[in-house]
Amino acid sequence: MNGVLRGWTVGVLLAGCTTGSFAGRLEKAFAALGQYDYFKAKELFTKETGRQPAAAWYGLSVITGRADNPFFHLDSSYTAIRRSMEAYLLLDGRAKVRLAKLGVDSASIHAQWEHVGSLAWQQVAAMSRVEDYERFIAAYAGSSMVPQAIERRNELAFAQAREANTAAAYRAFLDRYPDAGEAMGARSRLQEAVFREAVPQGTVAQYEAFILDHPESPHVRDAQDMLFELATPNKTAEEYAAFIHRYPENPNVPDAWRSMYASYTKVLSVQHITRFLKDHPDYPFIGELMNDYKVASLVLYPFRQGGRWGYIDRDGVERIKAEFDFAEAFAQGQAQVAMDGRNGSVNKLGNPVIPLVYDDVLDYREGLATVELNGRQGAVDRNGKLVVPLEFEEVGEFEHGLAPASQQGRFGYIDGTGKLVVPFTFQGAMRFHHGLAVVALEDQRGVINAHGELVVPCAFDWVEGYMYMHLSRVRKDGHMGIIDRFGAEVLAVEHDHVGPFKNGLALVIDQGKCGYVDTKGQWVIPQRYEANALTIGMGDFHNGSARVLSGGKWGMVDTLGNIMIQPQYANIGLLESGLIPVKRKNKWGYIKPSFANVVEARYDQAWELHEGYGRVESAGRIGLVDSLGKEVVPPTYLGLSDCTGGILIARGEQGSGVIDPAGNVLIPLQYDTVSPVDQGLVKVTEGNRFGYLRLADGVFLWKEEGFGTPSTN
Repeated sequence: MNGVLRGWTVGVLLAGCTTGSFAGRLEKAFAALGQYDYFKAKELFTKETGRQPAAAWYGLSVITGRADNPFFHLDSSYTAIRRSMEAYLLLDGRAKVRLAKLGVDSASIHAQWEHVGSLAWQQVAAMSRVEDYERFIAAYAGSSMVPQAIERRNELAFAQAREANTAAAYRAFLDRYPDAGEAMGARSRLQEAVFREAVPQGTVAQYEAFILDHPESPHVRDAQDMLFELATPNKTAEEYAAFIHRYPENPNVPDAWRSMYASYTKVLSVQHITRFLKDHPDYPFIGELMNDYKVASLVLYPFRQGGRWGYIDRDGVERIKAEFDFAEAFAQGQAQVAMDGRNGSVNKLGNPVIPLVYDDVLDYREGLATVELNGRQGAVDRNGKLVVPLEFEEVGEFEHGLAPASQQGRFGYIDGTGKLVVPFTFQGAMRFHHGLAVVALEDQRGVINAHGELVVPCAFDWVEGYMYMHLSRVRKDGHMGIIDRFGAEVLAVEHDHVGPFKNGLALVIDQGKCGYVDTKGQWVIPQRYEANALTIGMGDFHNGSARVLSGGKWGMVDTLGNIMIQPQYANIGLLESGLIPVKRKNKWGYIKPSFANVVEARYDQAWELHEGYGRVESAGRIGLVDSLGKEVVPPTYLGLSDCTGGILIARGEQGSGVIDPAGNVLIPLQYDTVSPVDQGLVKVTEGNRFGYLRLADGVFLWKEEGFGTPSTN
């Protein structure tokens, strides 16, 4: 007993010496470690943990941190180095100097601590599971790899939440990782999931309940729009009236009122307006109605006299004096005009609506028109009242009450009063579509929602915008793909070309091959077809069919990928009115989707049908065939338009005129140009003069002075 005690005492007394039982034991431990005698080194270090913990725990950490021995265990190694570090901090200067002679100092302890952490990180990163990252973050709190572990853990956890794609999954993610970089995206997806789960069947009752239960949700407007759509499936006056009565606070009510009014007044007459006002005396836009009432049956056309512009009626009588610099056609009761270099609009009585004081006036959208004066822009309503002050550099088109605008070279969004809704923080901004708008920062494009939140980071060279459902094509570094409304890749941004969605499918081209994906980014038609220079322009779906190239020959497939027309043609056109133009060798004809020949391949060119008629060309002359394949107009014309409104613009040796689909000449082919104005009237030109001709009898409604005589210009 005394010997043991005395030996221990001597050991303590000799702790600072280079010889003695204690110093010798540590030296022997480190020597054994250097010779890879891990069993002896571990035994010696373990005995010294109570006497010299800083050095002993360091040695044990080295042993358990090496994979070349049976004691390898990273958690034990990390625990040991933490104990060594804690013990080392309690040593005085002399003790630290003594340990330094054995190679144990703050630098070596820290290096071992980082080494163990890096080994643990490699294991965790190889497994790449949320639970492993969680354990690493908790166990190796001081490691320099912890920030990266947190980042990867958050990415994986968010990916799991996205895979589940439920409100519960996004809530759990946000509750657990509120500071994650993905939190903003999770909040947006949470809102979308709450909306989606609240309206699983998309019924009126579900949309109503959602609006009531979630008044602050950004998807309230989506629900309101869906109520409008569901309530007015046939777009009848009765449906619009019922919608207005049931949902007076819905933001679509103004559209419903105007649509209902339009349904009453398809033919604008005093009788129709009076009946509408009798049925709906509470119409809110009474000023617009009264303007229509004054000129209900009046149809006006721009005319020119002495170099000035005015308007005539259907009888060719001057109704608005020719005193304007220019005069555009009337639309919704107003026409844009200019006088003395100033722009505005007039009604059909010739009275100014938008005062003629502006440098520029754009078309109305959502009842508002952008105006510009002295380099500043604002907006006026349909009564010409300036409702958005002239204090912006630019004001774009309104959509759902918001329009892009700019000040000092930066873009944001304003409402219909000019109030700033989204701050001026962007380099560029586009109009909203489906509640989302494309914006630019540092020459990269991203997407915001109606609250101005960046839901898709500005990381793309081009973002199309959400024209089709909640999907957008994007381009980055010369490659294209498709993203959803949150910026998640539906189709990886790695393809040579991605076309727009048509009939639910999008054309995808890579390295001379093409196929089609659906709205989930899944291949419906694999990339088994060839792609050449024409494919981008003619490979999209149309009327349930797409033109495909195989073996240098063209054919056609349906939306399921079934072959409708075997690839055997030199070229092929679009399916319209039951016929498809096809080219055999050097000649064109028509076939049906059943592959039955309808028109023999004898034409130099054949186009798709319009209104049941298709143009054909032979020897430089153009004619017409009908949907039965009958040649109704022989190829005799130098030029022929598609059939529109039951007429075709034809061009012969002497000029242009109008024919009907039976080949009857309605307007002689003697004019420089012919263009339809409305049903029953065309505009014709000779030189720099023009006139209006009636189709019914070929008589001029009006013609400019000097029309029909040789021009002096």
